[in-house]
Amino acid sequence: MTPFQSINPYTELNFASFSFLDQTALNKLLPEIKLAQHEWQNKAVSERISFLQPLGELLIENAPMLAEMASQEMGKIYIHAKAEVIKSAALCNYYAKNAERLLNPTIEALESGSQIELRYQALGIVLGVFPWNFPYWQILRSAIPTIVSGNAMLIKPAPNVPQSSLALQKILDQSGLAPYLFNTVFIDETQVAKLIENDAIAAVTLTGSEKAGKIVASLAAANIKPAVLELGGSDPLIILEDAPLNEIMEQVVFSRFQNNGQSCVAAKRFLVQENILPAFKDLLLQKIREFKLGNPMLEDVNIGPLARKDLKELLENQVNETVEAGATLLYQAGEIPKTGYFYPPTVLTNIPKNSRAYQEELFGPVLSLYSFKTIEEAIQLANDTHFGLGASIFTANTELAAQMANSIETGMVYINQIVKSDVSIPFGGTKHSGFGRELGPDGLYAFCHRKAIWKAS
Repeated sequence: MTPFQSINPYTELNFASFSFLDQTALNKLLPEIKLAQHEWQNKAVSERISFLQPLGELLIENAPMLAEMASQEMGKIYIHAKAEVIKSAALCNYYAKNAERLLNPTIEALESGSQIELRYQALGIVLGVFPWNFPYWQILRSAIPTIVSGNAMLIKPAPNVPQSSLALQKILDQSGLAPYLFNTVFIDETQVAKLIENDAIAAVTLTGSEKAGKIVASLAAANIKPAVLELGGSDPLIILEDAPLNEIMEQVVFSRFQNNGQSCVAAKRFLVQENILPAFKDLLLQKIREFKLGNPMLEDVNIGPLARKDLKELLENQVNETVEAGATLLYQAGEIPKTGYFYPPTVLTNIPKNSRAYQEELFGPVLSLYSFKTIEEAIQLANDTHFGLGASIFTANTELAAQMANSIETGMVYINQIVKSDVSIPFGGTKHSGFGRELGPDGLYAFCHRKAIWKAS
């Protein structure tokens, strides 16, 4: 298997490699984590949140360095990578302010005179398997509330962002968090499977592909362990005929092409009401033609390379086979840099139901454009996917949009704004986009069990 490697997707040069952690070392690590976790769960919440303020400050202080590393390892636009780090610092602030209140025991009185004390208790060691597209935010949005709840985290990052992962580990080590509560390990898929089966692991969380989610969910279920899965998405962005196109174009285009099109909550399918479709196309192509592809470290670059060569090849095959199936290539940028894993910004229309673009998630700068006549048709089209992460509706009629939201099969619906995560709001999907929730109060409770302690009168 390929070890963890830092390959700059802009230069295509390998600038660092790291070996897998051997099984003996991994086995020795688990008892250390378990001991630390046992001590940690018995501390007051006020003590468990004490590392959050220093961690937030360290993230802000090191944001330029972390952003540069993410740009070099996975091609993220520098200013977007820096914003990711700042958002992670806001996550620290949210839980520092709210964790005590949310985790405090509550008392309920029964008519019989008995009292019930309800407590949140940690599960133990949580194994986290994380992706590369948001190398800091994806890990921290899961790890911070999980650790604050009294658990320890064993973290397997994506193999193409090892230095970003090590930089994050170093910052956690400097924050004052007790040793062995946040543990980054470079392990392979076989070792992940063995860990899920290991009694030392109490639960597992994964952010990644649908394929990986099925494997992890089946292993967790076979070992009767809870899991949280945040998987792929093919989010619909619905634009009704009364939407102010000129006002919304910048944000809806950003929704698709953010992070070089590599975001689970990106608006991958644009559903536009038929009578405004020509005007929408004109504005859309005007915006896309202004994109500049190149070095993600430069301020004037809008689109960087895809994170890996195989991802570029996959996207290329998906688009080519979709066009062969009968789709129309409305637009594709003609010039892209010769070096780097670039894929040209592309717009597909007239997409057949049996095509890959209709059935699969397209992870890159490719927009699928559909039209509809009626509201019922828009809802049917939005739901005609096995994914169900998020959706957006743009309209002047917010009451109608709220009614539509009830019928759209996603974990989140955003009205007159694009799908995004917020530190205080539960985040997650339905159908093949996964189950369980992160962020907000749900993030704290995801890996706790609620214990009822009865006190007779």
